[in-house]
Amino acid sequence: MVYAGTHATSFRQAEEDLKALAEAEISEQRVARATKAIGQERVAQREADVQRWEEMPLPARQANPPDRPPPAVACVEMDGGRMQIRDEAFGKVDAADAPEADSGKSRFWRETKVGCLMSLASTVSAEDPCAEIPRVFVDPRKMRQIAREIKGFCVSDEEESSRTESESTERPGRPEVLVRTVVATRQDVNVFGRLLVVAAWLRGFAQAARKAFVGDGLEANWSVWRQYFPRYTPILDFVHALCYVFAAALAGRKLRDGWPVYCQWAQWTWSGQVVKVLEGLRQRQEELGLPGSNESEESPRQKVADAIRYLENQKSRMKYDEYRCQGLPITSSHIESTVKQINRRVKGTEKFWSHGGAEALLQLSADYLSETVPLATFWRERPNRATGQRHYQTAG
Repeated sequence: MVYAGTHATSFRQAEEDLKALAEAEISEQRVARATKAIGQERVAQREADVQRWEEMPLPARQANPPDRPPPAVACVEMDGGRMQIRDEAFGKVDAADAPEADSGKSRFWRETKVGCLMSLASTVSAEDPCAEIPRVFVDPRKMRQIAREIKGFCVSDEEESSRTESESTERPGRPEVLVRTVVATRQDVNVFGRLLVVAAWLRGFAQAARKAFVGDGLEANWSVWRQYFPRYTPILDFVHALCYVFAAALAGRKLRDGWPVYCQWAQWTWSGQVVKVLEGLRQRQEELGLPGSNESEESPRQKVADAIRYLENQKSRMKYDEYRCQGLPITSSHIESTVKQINRRVKGTEKFWSHGGAEALLQLSADYLSETVPLATFWRERPNRATGQRHYQTAG
């Protein structure tokens, strides 16, 4: 029931799945109660792990758990999703949720926070193992698609760009993911940071020789890094940075004029030469002028200004040539795909969750996506925690 309730697109669908696959007549209400109850048990276990970690002395936190060897490379990535929360006040925004409520949009949408903790296999190189930017990032059609999907940037032009042959996204020196653990919550970023660092400690990441923390430019990501992962190498997701470069290079230009500029800036970005990109952006800003106070986000001047601000704030985390030499990841593709997998279950205009139900489903979704199979241990040990008392629950 818990597996069906977590993986199906709805509890109603879980009822149908159980009927068809297991020949079991179980109502959607019963599936919902069982799924939420087990999810809440896992949330309680998670909170107990955090409490034990917080009570540990600092030297113990910086050491590995017993019998847990460190991976060669440890990587932590974080990002956010969305889901609708309906409380007893039917959409009333709590003080804690107020910053997350979208102005002018549905008052029910709230942010979810998701993290990936991955052990990787890679080699250290004296020279950049992939000095030339992969062709997928200098393909006009591919970059239009990437920019639209990642940042919502739309670059239009009357000309038809040439189509290049589809190529593999593999590149020399790219780290191989060995084992992934997923963490997900509806709680605030401070709680999420503690959940991440405890999960990393349980994986033995504290003593890893090479460690990376990858995220986009959101300040919340880097506040978590500063507070909980300061010994990890901070890396800005390359694709997010490239989208800003792409939009600024083509801002106010036809494709035939802006594309060579973009290709040069993209190669500089790939090579970690952000200073050169910023010089080119400032020269372009001199040509266009500064944006006005009420400038549209789609205006060329605003796009160039946004790119300058973004790269200036993030340039210390954009040494991509050095990261490749160290065998570290430079994109957040794994966390983005993980968020999409979790959103498939919890996100939808027709889906509304209670606070407790949301946290339970997020926990179970993360558990099932974790290759460390935490639920296998949970089910094995659960009979030992039984008290012999029946817990009566109400629907909802």
